[in-house]
Amino acid sequence: MRSRLAFLLSFMALALSASLAHAQSTGATAPPVAATPAPQISAEQENKIRDSVKNAKVDHVAKLPIPLTVGAEVPRNLHFYPFPKEVAEIAPEYGSYFYVVAAEKIVVIDPLSYRIVAILPV
Repeated sequence: MRSRLAFLLSFMALALSASLAHAQSTGATAPPVAATPAPQISAEQENKIRDSVKNAKVDHVAKLPIPLTVGAEVPRNLHFYPFPKEVAEIAPEYGSYFYVVAAEKIVVIDPLSYRIVAILPV
């Protein structure tokens, strides 16, 4: 009985190592990180964020070739910007996100997953 169990465990370990080696040799990658929706903010916070973005001294208007919906992945070559410092003071929960202005909307992007997590009107 013990030898059967040892054989079974050895076989499982061998099968697992073979599948890992195959994944590495074929260039298989981990699935992309899913973006979680941005935390809800108050209307007052949203207005302050909008004012802060409008006053930013960057060329941040973009044409996005994708539908502007939460969860959509933005192109990897899109140049987006970190929010101005004031945004972290207004809404700390938005401090780790980036943005771009497109179609007269502030598109909030998770820089790790390249997914839209919120859309705010300009």
